[in-house]
Amino acid sequence: MSALPDGTVLLHIGPHKTGTTAVQMAFHENRPALAAQGVEYAGASTQPMVEAMAVASGQSFAVEHADSGMRRWRELVDEVHASPARVVVLSSEFFSEASPERVRRILDDLGPERTHVVVTLRPVFRILASQWQQYMQNRPLLGYDDALDYAGWLDRVLNSPENPGVTPSFWKRHRHDRLVQTWAEAIGADRVTAIVVDESDRRMLLRAFEDLTGLADGTLVAEAAAENRSLTLAEVSMLRAFNRRFLEHGWSAADYTRYLRFGAIRFLLERVPDPAEERLLTPQWAVDRAAELGAEMAGGIRASGVRVVGDLDRLGDPTLARGVGDNTADVPVPQEVWTRFLAGLLVAVVRTPGVPPPPTRTPGPLEVRVREERGMRAWGSDPEALRRRVAELTAQVERARRVDEVSRPALLAEVARRIAARAVRRAPRLRRTRRS
Repeated sequence: MSALPDGTVLLHIGPHKTGTTAVQMAFHENRPALAAQGVEYAGASTQPMVEAMAVASGQSFAVEHADSGMRRWRELVDEVHASPARVVVLSSEFFSEASPERVRRILDDLGPERTHVVVTLRPVFRILASQWQQYMQNRPLLGYDDALDYAGWLDRVLNSPENPGVTPSFWKRHRHDRLVQTWAEAIGADRVTAIVVDESDRRMLLRAFEDLTGLADGTLVAEAAAENRSLTLAEVSMLRAFNRRFLEHGWSAADYTRYLRFGAIRFLLERVPDPAEERLLTPQWAVDRAAELGAEMAGGIRASGVRVVGDLDRLGDPTLARGVGDNTADVPVPQEVWTRFLAGLLVAVVRTPGVPPPPTRTPGPLEVRVREERGMRAWGSDPEALRRRVAELTAQVERARRVDEVSRPALLAEVARRIAARAVRRAPRLRRTRRS
């Protein structure tokens, strides 16, 4: 595969769950080697998520001011145009959610005459379970009816793909033929490359990006932790139950983003599950239906005329599915799971500084309350003091006989512990998945 010409902006649009984290980490962690070969990875972090969300969908994190994302997008565009590199790489899976009108805006900002779009693809049946889990982690306010039980969600998404209901972004991201066609119509098929990921060759995806950017073989080194692990069946059961309680208590999306999504859940995901722990399975009927849709998508991508790297037939081959079967109806939640989850929540609380938030952020009421606890200022920035304080608060919570015996920061942790403990005890059983 020939390298893109000098002066190219390589825009990797994902979509989600197609190896994006591995690609982004490989570019981010190897910036010096890239620079030595004339390639720049735009942005300061692993991916410009906030900027991509703003320009592609007009959305922002619950804790961000609505206009901060577009301001940061304009700054990122200025960085791209000012770069002297022979190839500039920009990657975020959130670009995949852009409407045709927003696609044109993105290309106009970057310069359509110099932009080349890269789409990475995996079979939908290899995406379903992990994407549903991601919705569970990121989107607590969708409304918790049976549609966010895995069985009900699969039924809506696969049997009513034109009207999936509670997660409309799924087919925006994963109707891959339409995604490819939308960008090809906006920029030209000769400026779009689709890479079909082959999981049997761990270097395949990174090697494809090396070829496109003209990097030497082996420049993009995959990080050991570059792949997001999936939740175990017990973990996702516990999280669903906690989220139900979260909504019942009326807590805000901003507080969920700060304390759950980027606090308790991330801490939980650092846990290394026992290999024997059950994983979320996808029933055979869903695999077969997703394979039918995948075969349709493969045909549409072929017809689009874009350059294809890899085997499009993989998108419709159900023999490539993994984790196929029916889920256990009664899921015990080990104490290690919910105690680690709560420890992560506690750490996120005590790490909140005792100063007002920056003006670009909109904190939730729980964060405002925590920031008012001025005692945190003395130890919030000292890692050793933080560890001691976490231990003290944990011990205090365990000793408490009444809520009024607990200090304010610990009170928040005690409330969270009690909510989660009730939720775990009352966790709804994941129904055995079968075709309706």
